[in-house]
Amino acid sequence: MITAAELLIIKRYLKPKKKEGILKIISIFSFLGIGLGVATLIIVMSVMNGFRTDLISKLLLFQPHILVYQFNDFEKNKINIQNIFKEKKVEYSNINLSYSIQALVISKDINKGSMIRALKKESFLSDTLINQNIIDGSIKNFGNNYISIGSNLSESLGVWVGDPITVLSTVKESTPFGNVPQQYTFKIGSIFKTGIYEFDNNYILLDINTSNDFLLNQNNNKNIEIRLKDPSQSNFVKEVLQKNNIKSFSWIDNNKTFYDALLVERNVMFIILTLIIIVAAFNIISGLTILVKNKTKEIAILKTIGFTRFGIIKIFFITGSAIGAAGTMFGVILGIVFSYNIESIRIFLSTIMQIEIFPAEIYFLSKMPSEIHMPTILLISGIALLITFLSSIIPSLKASKIDPIRSLKYD
Repeated sequence: MITAAELLIIKRYLKPKKKEGILKIISIFSFLGIGLGVATLIIVMSVMNGFRTDLISKLLLFQPHILVYQFNDFEKNKINIQNIFKEKKVEYSNINLSYSIQALVISKDINKGSMIRALKKESFLSDTLINQNIIDGSIKNFGNNYISIGSNLSESLGVWVGDPITVLSTVKESTPFGNVPQQYTFKIGSIFKTGIYEFDNNYILLDINTSNDFLLNQNNNKNIEIRLKDPSQSNFVKEVLQKNNIKSFSWIDNNKTFYDALLVERNVMFIILTLIIIVAAFNIISGLTILVKNKTKEIAILKTIGFTRFGIIKIFFITGSAIGAAGTMFGVILGIVFSYNIESIRIFLSTIMQIEIFPAEIYFLSKMPSEIHMPTILLISGIALLITFLSSIIPSLKASKIDPIRSLKYD
């Protein structure tokens, strides 16, 4: 507990006298340093969370959360998976049949390898992510020999909506001239642009129900696509399925390098920016050390009139911690407000400085992403408070060790 006398002394130390101007300056710099450090960390983490969420959502545009392979009967396996999910209380959006086939695409004497993804028309039409990324043609132009193609692939082949393309399958057929790849002709019904180069440059979507001839001998390439309500559960769901002898892998497995890179970048950035708070905490050590030096006689008098060593520690520890806590609170408020309004701030700065900040043609995003994650804010606040508490301990211990006899000997 803090006594009334201790509280009175703490208030006095938090408001230095005019002749102790250096202490006031150090206190202000400590407050601002910790506050700006916390705010910077929150803003950067929020932007990185926004980038991560946006990039992952784009990755999952054409990738299921879970992909099941090597199976025979789709309906039988679908019922089995649904029962497992019901038992484990796993929430999912849909379970669909699809094909992933590598093929050679030919148009106007231009050849290009591509990935053909076959799915049911109702899955294509109901996918809002696909609907939002159609840049030419109509999503209704899907099926009955009409396909949807990536924007970069369309430009590479020199084809647009309504143009035909020839697809050479990996399945071969016997002819008088030997075994040759089977050829199929499709028309382009729509063009999509996701902003992910791999998809826009390589993917072609076609309807399962109207492409039976093309898919006839592609059983080795068929999959069960599962979309979960929460993509972060993908690894857990994969392990559950594998324990039930269902061969599967998650979107994290399929993008492990990219996913790990995002995670490492986020963690490294967190560590680097935490150093700002640590540097600011040195101001607290400096300020308290000077305060102890200037208040040596007062400390000696306090000990003489009955203040315990622990009471002296409390006074200086709470003084330093109060500065750190106030700076942390200021930083949290500033960081959250800035993160919520970061797009407005970007537009304002772009207008004032006459430069394009965060150009959409480079980042493929129409606005600056920001996602405030409360557990991250709590973690940042906790670390900032811990650093300031630790910074206050050394000067406090030094103050408690002052010998009142030696300090008052010549007064």
